[in-house]
Amino acid sequence: MRKAALLVLLGVAGCSMPSVQTVCPAMVPYSQQDQAALAGELRAHPDLIQVPRWLQDYIGLRDQVRACRNTGKQ
Repeated sequence: MRKAALLVLLGVAGCSMPSVQTVCPAMVPYSQQDQAALAGELRAHPDLIQVPRWLQDYIGLRDQVRACRNTGKQ
């Protein structure tokens, strides 16, 4: 009898999956002035060879946030 009750409980527990809610990070908006200032800084210091690599990584992170937000809207 205990085995039957255990099997029933396991069966019911297997059907009820906990709901997981995705929490997306906030997207920081940058104005055209901010973007122009960054572009000017990069042009003024072409010797900063690591900056483009860091920017590519940051762009990738922002793309992931956009994808997360678009997935949550569906």
